[in-house]
Amino acid sequence: MKSLRWLVFSALLVALPARAGNNTSTLPTGTFVIDTAYFDTTTTIRYDDSRTARPLMDGLQRYEPGGGLQGTITANPYVKYQLFVPQLMYGVTDDLTLVIAMPTVVHTTIRPNLGWIPGDYQNNLGRPYSESDFWQWAKSMGQDKPGDFSGNNWTPADMVIGVRYNLSKLKIFDDNGLRAAVSGQFALPTGTPADPENLVAAGTTVWDLNNYGDIELHFALEKPFKWDDFTRLNFGIDLHYAAFLPHTYVSPTGSKEPLLMTFAPYIGPTYSIDPGDQFGGTVLVEGMPLIGPTLSTWMNQHDPAKSAQWPALVTLTASLKYAHVNQSTWTSQSAMWDWDHNKLWLPGDKSTVRFGADLSLMRLGLPLQLYGAYLTQDLIPGRNSRATDVWMGGGRLILKFW
Repeated sequence: MKSLRWLVFSALLVALPARAGNNTSTLPTGTFVIDTAYFDTTTTIRYDDSRTARPLMDGLQRYEPGGGLQGTITANPYVKYQLFVPQLMYGVTDDLTLVIAMPTVVHTTIRPNLGWIPGDYQNNLGRPYSESDFWQWAKSMGQDKPGDFSGNNWTPADMVIGVRYNLSKLKIFDDNGLRAAVSGQFALPTGTPADPENLVAAGTTVWDLNNYGDIELHFALEKPFKWDDFTRLNFGIDLHYAAFLPHTYVSPTGSKEPLLMTFAPYIGPTYSIDPGDQFGGTVLVEGMPLIGPTLSTWMNQHDPAKSAQWPALVTLTASLKYAHVNQSTWTSQSAMWDWDHNKLWLPGDKSTVRFGADLSLMRLGLPLQLYGAYLTQDLIPGRNSRATDVWMGGGRLILKFW
């Protein structure tokens, strides 16, 4: 049976490193930002090669040993990840910002929602197997019906270290009123893989989360539009390449689920997965409908003119991110088992629509920014990918000690 663990990897959309106002901003020298965010994500469907929405898991036909079709186990899984993501940003120079992110999975819930389609007529029963008949038979073989998964309580995911370098001072960009930046990030393997012996399980590694790559590179370009010497509208693009490196996993032996998870004798003690790299781009529009008052406070040394270019009180954003996903490749001692997985995840794509709002209190004398956003991959059908809905909220505290 194709493990449910390998069908829910897009249960999360975490934008790391977090946006610091927009995709090209860097922090002033010596400035710290502590950013904390909470993410609530759900995944219930995947898109096949024809962009048709399907359950995360296909049905599994089960046969009598040497006999006819017992029936088909169906599944309509529901996957929910809750995450807490603290980040520390530091302005090394005015043009170079360092980011360290430490995502933590607060809780993971998976409900497989298993069902049953009866198969062939069974002479020994005088009817086809019912769902209860099948699981009673399976239990006699040591196989219980898989239940819900609830776990990963406050479990670290893979830590991310990133840098962003501002290119806006280069003549080609400065002369055309453009802002530009390059950034890169890499993930440290601090996450926990899923229990290999359980059909319904999920881990907290990069591959389990399948959002940020082991290594990523970005190039961002933005065009701000000003009224009254203040940016009121901003358009941008962000091109990215995310490398997902092959990972090796321990093969299930069937110690907990002998009928559904006994793979090691056929595929070897370990197997590897190359999930396929991702590349694409994001288009972004930001509007500042409310600049807000500029008060005389300790932050601007009681001179409102010094904070004239501080962020607007309210910023609204909308973006569309397209990502092409390369072929996933499974490698074990069984070419048939590998193909059963590879054919599910042919080259594909996914599109993420994001709506967000930022509330900056800096002009009011508080070094604090609050934000919220909604992200969805349901509005634009993908291909050979999973679709996730995300609600998120958080805040940024700006600190400067020297």
